[in-house]
Amino acid sequence: MNERILACVYVAIDEANEDRSDLPPLRKSPETQIHGTKAGLDSLGLINFLVALEEALERDLGVTVALSDDRALLRESSPFESVETLVAYVEELIGKQPG
Repeated sequence: MNERILACVYVAIDEANEDRSDLPPLRKSPETQIHGTKAGLDSLGLINFLVALEEALERDLGVTVALSDDRALLRESSPFESVETLVAYVEELIGKQPG
């Protein structure tokens, strides 16, 4: 797993947890469920999380990616299920960027 991308995801988790004062915090772990479970983020929380992650990726890695576009929505399995699937998806998007 790309540790630099994982660090950016953890930054976004920290930001999401600031908004979850009435809910248990998301854990910083590859197995953490992000969306689609009771413990995960609701739709608005997911959007805010993805924006925070896009900003962290641009700031910390110098890459610009759009995480919530049709590519993500058309997949059979959501890339937003867990930290691990999200990191793999971001790696895939970065790998497709022109060199």
